[in-house]
Amino acid sequence: MITVKRSIVAILIAGWCYWYMVIPLPDDMEEKWKVRVIDTTLRTLGHMADVLEYLGVERLSPGSRPIADVTFRLLHSGSPFAPGSDEHVKVYYQDFNRIPALVYEPISSINDPKRPVVVYFHGGGFSVLSAEYPDPLLRAMATRLGCLVVSVEYRLAPQYVFPAAYNDCLAVTEYIVNNTDTLRVDFRRIVVAGDSAGGNLAAGVAQKLGKKIRMQVLVYPMLQAFDFLTPSCRENKEICPGIITPKSIARAWMEYGNISVKHIQDFLCNNHTSPKMKTSKWAKYVNSSLHVLDVLNVTNSHLPMQLHSNQKLARQVAKLIVNPQFVPLMADSLEDVPNAYVITAGYDPLRDDGIMYAHRLTEYNVKLKFKHYPSAFHGFFYFINGPLQLKIAQTATNELIQFLNDHLIEGKY
Repeated sequence: MITVKRSIVAILIAGWCYWYMVIPLPDDMEEKWKVRVIDTTLRTLGHMADVLEYLGVERLSPGSRPIADVTFRLLHSGSPFAPGSDEHVKVYYQDFNRIPALVYEPISSINDPKRPVVVYFHGGGFSVLSAEYPDPLLRAMATRLGCLVVSVEYRLAPQYVFPAAYNDCLAVTEYIVNNTDTLRVDFRRIVVAGDSAGGNLAAGVAQKLGKKIRMQVLVYPMLQAFDFLTPSCRENKEICPGIITPKSIARAWMEYGNISVKHIQDFLCNNHTSPKMKTSKWAKYVNSSLHVLDVLNVTNSHLPMQLHSNQKLARQVAKLIVNPQFVPLMADSLEDVPNAYVITAGYDPLRDDGIMYAHRLTEYNVKLKFKHYPSAFHGFFYFINGPLQLKIAQTATNELIQFLNDHLIEGKY
């Protein structure tokens, strides 16, 4: 009898685990079980954060952030320990203008006085993860390109709100621009790059420094907080919910912008913009019917802006959500920005941010390489090694590194 009860309990637990893990995924998404493991792990991490927050523990405290770091190390490499130096790359922390950064210095070019340099800004919604998070990509770039890579440990929200992260990333980049001889890097081959929230920071720094930067690399960037009902937000809101959702995007913007998260539903319904702003020039910058169709040739699912709002909230955030240092897509002019390599993923709520920015870059005749991976999801880029290695991540990494080799090393620009 006891054996039967145990068997029933085991079957029920197994059934629940299967139900929890087996989320529906698009037919064309490859290596679905690996994607499900990634999503389930991060969804569980999110539920743990919700429970801690309910119990009165700060959701994004310095003490809780290492949990996310360890989780991503396990997902990326299978090891909970931070990767360090190896036979190809020397890895160490160094301060730039009093701001810490993780440096990847390739052994092959350690004596080269004119190396290219990539200044990288990690993702994590401005509030989690660290400079070592993109390690698989940064290590590959340093090893295969022989370039110096500097991953900035910028300050995180909500303890440090806008413009803290932007100021940190700009300060490090300016230090490198102004000290190329000391750092033994080529002032003509400086690249800024970042993923997600880091793509936001890279685009903002690129706009500020202009042609002092050779190239900007934006990986599924997070570029606007004006419209949370873009086609990609609506189409992908339930795909890989443990990784990213429109709600998590809105919360990230609000924490970074020092806006109370009690207004999150207003953001998700676009009630945070006034009727006047909804018909302004800025609304045209995020009009997917003008931008997304030209790139993807997809069915027009753009929703016209509804002319209603939370007027008090709209007044509070009006200047912030059109400040290009906060939201680079809203810049009035992109005339002097550096050349760009923009990556988007088909099943990503942020897909249209990158596409609309890429379109605006072409309007200003900025040299652009646009790479869209229709079957990919947000965060796919760093699964190039380890037990959850993804073929599409390897493809995207190889294509980016080949492009950088052609345009930074071989000088084909």
